[in-house]
This record gives sequence, C-alpha cells and structure tokens, in this order.
Amino acid sequence: MTFTDVVAAVCVISGILLLRLISNLLPSLCACLLRWKECINLENSVKLSSDRDIFAAYLIIPFCLAASEYRLYDPALIHGLGPAAHFASVLAAFIIYLALRRACAIFVRVPDSGQKRAAAIRNTAFSFFCIMATLLLSTIGICSLTGTSAETTRAVSLYVSAAAYLIYLLRKFQIFRNSCSFFKAFLYLCASEILPTGTLALSAVFL
Repeated sequence: MTFTDVVAAVCVISGILLLRLISNLLPSLCACLLRWKECINLENSVKLSSDRDIFAAYLIIPFCLAASEYRLYDPALIHGLGPAAHFASVLAAFIIYLALRRACAIFVRVPDSGQKRAAAIRNTAFSFFCIMATLLLSTIGICSLTGTSAETTRAVSLYVSAAAYLIYLLRKFQIFRNSCSFFKAFLYLCASEILPTGTLALSAVFL
C-alpha cells in the first residue's frame, strides 16, 4: 500500500465520521448555489458556519489528493514526480494559494457593508470550496464507477470545478454589489479573487 493509498483511506474513515455534519450542512450549501442571500444566512448561523469551517478543513486533503491523482494541477516543474511527491507539491501549492488570497484580503479594503455582509465576503469562499470539492469528488467517483478513462475524468472534473468557481464569483460579486457600486464591486472581485486564482492558473502553465 502506497502513501497516497493510506492518506485516501484515512480521508474515507474521517468522512464517514463526519457524515452527520455533512448531511446537515448540504442543504445550506446547495442554497448558496441558488441565491446570494443564502451565503449571508449561512454566516448568521453559528452552528452552520462552524460546521462549514470543519468540513472545508477536512476537504483540503481529499481535494488535493484528487487534484494530484488526476493531474488537475500539473505544471512541468512537478510533472515527473511520483504520487507522494506530486501530492505534497499540490498541497503546498494550495497552501501558497490560500496565503496569497489572505494577503490580498488584507490589502484590499472592502466596503463598509455591516457585520453580516462582511462575514459573508470573508467566508463565502469556504462554502464554495466545500461545494467545489464535493462536486469534484462526486464526479471522480461516478466516472470511476462507470469506467470512464482518466483523461475524460480529468476534463470533466476541470469543467465541473470551473463551473462551481464561476458561480462563486457571481455570488461574491452580488454580495459586493449590494454594498457598493458596480465598478467598485468589480475591482474588489478582481483584487481579492481573480488575482490570486489567475496567479495559480499561470503557475500551472508556465512553471
């Protein structure tokens, strides 16, 4: 059994232990896909937002494991690495991405929008990470069960992840838009989200 197999087994066991939390949280996450106000409603619930944070933290390892296994992030710099080293590199890239997002959030001064909207602006990313990772892992599971090739699974997974991210951008823009002008909302979105994500995408192409 390889290192990544052990990590996957631990993730499965941990996921089983979190099943009740996940089942209680999923309706709110699905609602966030449909309406931007649900992102604020989730933040208003201390229990739901706490459960969401736990779920998001848990999903980091499975998400990076899936991204490594199907080479969703595979710059030339790490292309030839073995499974364990490639997974570690993807995890490191994800942590760097989170740090870059955090730095952008510190330097970008968000509009005075009240405590509820401010919390949604900060934390909606966690909700949509849960959505994206869940959709990604579900897609990979379905493709594996149906015997879909690895290349097709990779392509479908990228499309699903991109769709979830675009919906996230729309929802965050809507939250911004209800606190400031269209132009300022667009600038805030570019500085806080598109800049770090663009940096990650460019690293996948040019590194």
